[in-house]
Amino acid sequence: MSASFHSAFRFAVLCLSSGAVLGACSSKAPEEPEFDHGLKKPLVRKLREDLAETPCDKAKAQQLGQLLLDTGDMKGLTRVTDTFGEKCGPNLVLLQLAYTANARAGEKELALKAATGLVAAQPDNASYHVWRGLSLEALGRTEESAADLQKAFDLQPGQRPILNALVKAYDALGKPCEALAAYQRFVEKAKPSEAKSAEVQGQLQERAVKTSCPAQEAATPDASVTPEAAKAP
Repeated sequence: MSASFHSAFRFAVLCLSSGAVLGACSSKAPEEPEFDHGLKKPLVRKLREDLAETPCDKAKAQQLGQLLLDTGDMKGLTRVTDTFGEKCGPNLVLLQLAYTANARAGEKELALKAATGLVAAQPDNASYHVWRGLSLEALGRTEESAADLQKAFDLQPGQRPILNALVKAYDALGKPCEALAAYQRFVEKAKPSEAKSAEVQGQLQERAVKTSCPAQEAATPDASVTPEAAKAP
């Protein structure tokens, strides 16, 4: 027998000879150490105990989420958000906190998950579409990002930050006509002071000169419909 086989055999016998040693030889990964919440630890523990008894207490869940964000416990915050959502339905404050925490930490998938939960809960909230669009952009999913940013722009076409993010996405996709259309709509909907700003007007003129986009065709009446029929109710 080889020396390596003898060594492995002796190690196996040693592990089996004692219950104490058996634990040390187990292949089970050690548990992750508890996060250090510093001076906030007693309050975090108390809130967790309270939520174990009343898991759908929104105020306490949100208080715990804020504490976890403040102490940097991103994983703990994500778990609280997921647990509350599974048992009690989406909590917008927790989802906002989870998005903020994970976006800051560079946890792109988790940030996208939180933003998607927010969009699902409030599909007409432009900010949530922006958040999801930025999360998708961070993951290199530019086409999907542009779709979310376009939705946000449709909801609030007069917001310059949304315009900037949308145009950036369209530029990355090589869609100059869509970018120009966004500028044109912004000029129509934004406050005059912003719409007439030198920067916006400069971008609009520059893009119009460089971009050859097909004119939007006006709707034409169906030739098969007679004028009399068209007037009928």
